[in-house]
Amino acid sequence: MAIISCPRCAKKISDKSQTCQHCQLDLTGMSAEKKHNLAVQSLDKKIQGALNQSMLALILFLAGFCFLYFWALEPDGYETIVSQGMIAAGFLWYIYARARLIYLKRKN
Repeated sequence: MAIISCPRCAKKISDKSQTCQHCQLDLTGMSAEKKHNLAVQSLDKKIQGALNQSMLALILFLAGFCFLYFWALEPDGYETIVSQGMIAAGFLWYIYARARLIYLKRKN
């Protein structure tokens, strides 16, 4: 008995099991080509999610930047702190999303 990855959820399952206990995918009679196509679709979905997250993070960063530098804000006001927080959160989220994207593409 060997341990394999589920084609849909990529969690570890037995090669003798009929269904995945995590996502309930029926593995009986599934060809190797169908399993490969499911695995590729799952990876593409994860990559698309990482791309969407990086775009949202970039929008958050740019919104904070525009809010801080194009409006006349008080230096010690809460709007300044909020915009600086948006810049920091957007930047860190963008770095995380891009690193995750690189990891997913190398995993392919």
